[in-house]
Formats: sequence, structure tokens, C-alpha cells
Amino acid sequence: MDENALESKTFADIFEKNIKQFIANRESFLPLVIKNFSDGNREYNNYIEQMFHVMRTFEGNFLDKTDKSLLKIFEDYTNQFSKLYLMHVDASRKNFENYLETRLSIMSSWNEHMKRFTNNSQNKL
Repeated sequence: MDENALESKTFADIFEKNIKQFIANRESFLPLVIKNFSDGNREYNNYIEQMFHVMRTFEGNFLDKTDKSLLKIFEDYTNQFSKLYLMHVDASRKNFENYLETRLSIMSSWNEHMKRFTNNSQNKL
């Protein structure tokens, strides 16, 4: 093999080129994930709207007079369930936010140590 045919001159060049390709390839998934989340959320909202349309149609056709006390009990129950669910979602969001902040902090700390190592190594050479 002809040494002049090498694309890279050092081991670091070879690793850097390939690692950057890995990162770029991984980043290419982000738009797909965001689009899928958005499309899925839109379809879920459409489904919910259709479900409530069917429920209202059913109630209008078959439940002429609904007992108000039954509606109140149902409303209280669903409000309490909703509060608990929303508390869970909020806690999950906070945990995820903490995870992302911790991950970024670890990466930043690692980068800072690598900068110090590089500076110290260059000073010693």
C-alpha cells in the first residue's frame, strides 16, 4: 500500500474523521424523532376529538336525562385522577430535565478536563 494514498496523516485524524461521521449520522435522527412526535401528537388529538364526538352523539341519543348528582361524582373523580396524573407527568418531566442537565454537566466537565490535559501536555512538550 502506498503511504501517500492515505487520507489521514495521524491516528487522531483517522479517529476524528470517523467519530465526526458517527455524530453527524446520530444527529440525523433528531428531525425524524421530532416530526414523528409532532405527527403522532396531532393524530392522537384527532382521535380524542373523534372519541368525544361519538360520546356526545351517544349521550344525546340515549341518555336524555342524566342524574346531576352522578355527573358531579364523575366530575370529582375525574378531576382527582387528572390531578394525580398531571403531578406524575410533571415529576417525570422534572426527572428528565434533571437527567439532561446532569448529562450535559458531565460532558462539559469531561471537556474541561480534556482541555486541561491538552494544555498540560503541550506545555510539557
